[in-house]
Amino acid sequence: MKKEELLERLNDMEWKDFEVKEASGGLPKSMWETVSAFSNTEGGWIILGVKEKKIAGGSVYVVNGVPNPEQMEQDIITTLRSRTKFNAPISCNAARYKIDNKDILAFEIPFHPT
Repeated sequence: MKKEELLERLNDMEWKDFEVKEASGGLPKSMWETVSAFSNTEGGWIILGVKEKKIAGGSVYVVNGVPNPEQMEQDIITTLRSRTKFNAPISCNAARYKIDNKDILAFEIPFHPT
């Protein structure tokens, strides 16, 4: 996914294969539930460093970035490849973006039939 596509998706109204998570305090606990859901359905993108803010008539998405993006990316990829959280290793495509001088991490989780 290119940076422009990410920004476009953040301005869309609704997605079933794209989920944002704030992650300003570190790796969100719900990360692994989302990985499991995506890998058991049609796959999707998890975006870390973006906060969903509810407003009248919908939501807006605020880029807040992630702390220590290199370490967070490595921790996620290591966990996905190991069998500590899942029955089988999960491959992913990872990308890092700089938006408003803040680091955003994106992980494409493919469908993984069991």
